This record gives sequence, C-alpha cells and structure tokens, in this order.
Amino acid sequence: MHLLYVTDRQIDAYVVKALREAGHVVEPTDQPADGLAMASAGDYPAMVLDWWARPAESAARFAQAGPWSRVVVICAIADEAERIEIFKAGADACFIRPAPFIELAARLEALDRMIQRARPAASDQVAGEMIAAEQAVRLDGRTIPLSAREFRVMSYLVAHAGEVISLDRLQQQIWGDVAEPRPDLVQACLSRLRRKLATAGAPGRLRTVAGHGYVIDAR
Repeated sequence: MHLLYVTDRQIDAYVVKALREAGHVVEPTDQPADGLAMASAGDYPAMVLDWWARPAESAARFAQAGPWSRVVVICAIADEAERIEIFKAGADACFIRPAPFIELAARLEALDRMIQRARPAASDQVAGEMIAAEQAVRLDGRTIPLSAREFRVMSYLVAHAGEVISLDRLQQQIWGDVAEPRPDLVQACLSRLRRKLATAGAPGRLRTVAGHGYVIDAR
C-alpha cells in the first residue's frame, strides 16, 4: 500500500523501515501541518499516525483531511475510554506503543483487503474504458487514440488503478526483460500519456509519486 506516516515527534525509523521492507510505499513526515496537507492532496489507502499529544483530536483531523484513507493510530495511551474516543474520532485501528510490528502489518493487510473489496472494477475506477479494437481509451465520453505502446502502458496502469507502479516494474511488464534498460523511453511514454489525458480534460489522472513511481487515480 501507499502509506502516509505522520508523527508529532521524531520519526520512528524502525517502523518506517519495517513497513517498507513489508512492501509498502511510505511517505514519512514529522511535521503535522505538512502531513495534513499531504493527506488532503494525496491518495493514500492508509495513514499511520504515530502520535503522542491528543491522538483522538489528531485522528479526527486526518480522517477529515483524507476521507478515502484508513487511519491507524499508534499512541502511548492505555486508558480504554481514551482508546474508544480515538475510534469515535475516525481511527480504523489503534495500537499502544510499542506497537508489535507483526500485528500492525496484519492490520494493514486486513485494511487493504477491505479497500479492495470496496472498490469497483478497475476500468470503472478511472471512469473510463480501454478499447482494444480502436487502440484507445474512452474517458468521460471522450475517445483518446493511443500508440500501441501507450495503450499497453495505460492498460497496465488501469488494471492496477490506485497502486503505485515503479519505473522498473513498468519497463519489465511492457518492454520485457530482453530489452535494454531505457528508463528515458518509459518516462517519455508516460509524459505523452499525461499530455493526452490533460488535453482530453482529465488532468491529474496519471500522477507521479516522487521517488516511487506512477499511479492512475483510483477515483
């Protein structure tokens, strides 16, 4: 999953490293204001709040900022009543520090399954349709002609809508293992796709996640 990790103190490098080793794409910040802005602007299936001060209040703010995201809170509070308040504020899971990572990972997997079950088919997620016979994509009633390579890249991204796809993974899936590694060709193809989508009135559907890859907007 593409995770936003926010803390109101120092980033827990162990938790971030463990999440990444578990296969998650993690964007960490120890600036709560920046975290709220990222939650509002991003498309994170889940947000991990590693919090110390007033976790219920913060869980409410982040749940409102990212209504499409699941909120997981790690806190130092052991009082049952306060944990209930955290859930009422909008949290989907709550762990007492130090959070056992195996349980945290299992909870994230469970939340990911819930998200996948709640999602419609990938072609519906981008309000469009891949038309193989015309080698085009139809978005919001407009048909966008594509080259053969662009069509294959777009089809792969749509099939994994909402998932961050790395440059290496795209090259392997579309260009194949036998091809000489040419990241510039992949990036050029993605730039053409982005321009075509923008021209067709769908800017922002294909986004770059800095340092990680590309994602088609799942909404």
